[in-house]
Amino acid sequence: MDILRACEPAELLAVGALEDLPNVPKWSRGRMVLVGDAAHATSPSSGQGVSLAIESAVQLARCLRDIPSTSDAFAAYERLRRPRVERIIAAAARTNSGKAAGPVARVVRDLVLPVAMKLLAKPEKMAWQVDYRIDWDAAAA
Repeated sequence: MDILRACEPAELLAVGALEDLPNVPKWSRGRMVLVGDAAHATSPSSGQGVSLAIESAVQLARCLRDIPSTSDAFAAYERLRRPRVERIIAAAARTNSGKAAGPVARVVRDLVLPVAMKLLAKPEKMAWQVDYRIDWDAAAA
């Protein structure tokens, strides 16, 4: 704590892992199935970790509800979830691949980005990620 107190707030830089965990080749074995970060941990930069975990839990529940065989239900769950999860992980990896901005670039970025976002940001481009819907009443099979 003494080190933190000795620093100026502007000098503090929060750092942490921005890497994605390696791909898990199979999400289930026997009567065990992985959900959430255990199956598909993504970088914090995606902002989707908890959302993906909840979505996966709902899809797993649908599969277990609708498919009599546990192994078939687990396979269907993975088949339903893997494409979306891998797409979000890939998007986070693209975000993480950018280099950290230097002091001049940070000032320029901070001045230009708000204007650019107002002019260029299109919410519909992000809808696939943030407006995902699961039809609970639809059969999972």
